[in-house]
Amino acid sequence: MILFAGDPHGSYSHIYPFLKEKTDVALIILGDLQLTSADELDKLAQYCDLWFIHGNHDSKTIAAFEALWGTKWKTRNLHGRVVEIQGKRVAGLGGVFRGQIWMPPNKPLFFDPIHYCQYCPQEKLWRGGIPLRHRTSIFPSDIEILSEQSADILVCHEAPKPHPSGFAVLNTLAQKMGVKQFYHGHHHESFDYSALRKQSQYQVINVGFRSICDETGSYLLIGRDDR
Repeated sequence: MILFAGDPHGSYSHIYPFLKEKTDVALIILGDLQLTSADELDKLAQYCDLWFIHGNHDSKTIAAFEALWGTKWKTRNLHGRVVEIQGKRVAGLGGVFRGQIWMPPNKPLFFDPIHYCQYCPQEKLWRGGIPLRHRTSIFPSDIEILSEQSADILVCHEAPKPHPSGFAVLNTLAQKMGVKQFYHGHHHESFDYSALRKQSQYQVINVGFRSICDETGSYLLIGRDDR
């Protein structure tokens, strides 16, 4: 069984009951893990085959960034690749669109991180590369890499259309990849895509704030962001 977890934002207690009641579970976290260390990932991995994509909050602090990219867990980031998980080909696109890089449908300002660094003032670079904030920004190159591959499931942090804050470029990506399901996080309200299902070749599921869905797209838990 594959489970999809919406933005945990540093809290994971709601996930464990679903992992402990089943065996052979793969868990995919849809961004905004918002960790301060990798300890929680180590704990979750005792109960499941753990995967994730990053969200915009995962480069807000150095600690959050290091928990994902500075540990062994960086190999479990699905961003920019397709991985077979329990017999399904799962593709990942982490991060968000930002106007300083690319805000579709507008034309991109930069194609990839190297292009960005060529025009970025030296004092704004971080560890010899793009600024920390933009380590979770989507570049056109990220879309291009995935569009040349095929998958059964696409997991993103950002949303496609018809979400009010969604991006048509992600619908195009899903179509090119031939996916049957599209899971995303970022938007905490669990937007209802049921009307789209009749018009589309793929199912879209918004796994909201601290929510959990299964591989059929059914909600096992709907969280509420009352922060």
